[in-house]
Amino acid sequence: MNELISKNNWWSRNWKWVLPTTGFVVCVFVFFIMTGNAAFRYGSVYVQPNLTGNAVEIAKKNDLVIEKLGELSPVDFFRLLEGEVQYSNHNTSIAITVGIRGTKGKAKLDIVAYKKGTNWEYQKITVRIKKPKKESIKILGE
Repeated sequence: MNELISKNNWWSRNWKWVLPTTGFVVCVFVFFIMTGNAAFRYGSVYVQPNLTGNAVEIAKKNDLVIEKLGELSPVDFFRLLEGEVQYSNHNTSIAITVGIRGTKGKAKLDIVAYKKGTNWEYQKITVRIKKPKKESIKILGE
């Protein structure tokens, strides 16, 4: 009555979780190789909503922006991805372009700011409109 109990090898027992896990890790690795540190740059701006939020509030007070774009909506993550983020001086200076939308149209908001303590001081804020006619509205700065 001696019976041999055969055990399956390691791969046949564990392939159901090894294969998806390996696929996920490879996808994450390829994502970070292709984007470099972009995920961290955009993520750091996203976790500081006052950086873009305060600039939008300043733009909302400009009469020409209100005339051309209407009431501006807050910046969300996908509008942030429409633009570009560049840090300098050990992450204390930033040049950012973010998409904004109003009730009458959409545009790009260019922001140049530097960090002073925990707050951002704006050096330049510009709204760029493409349609119906290309124009740039300087709100703050040069």
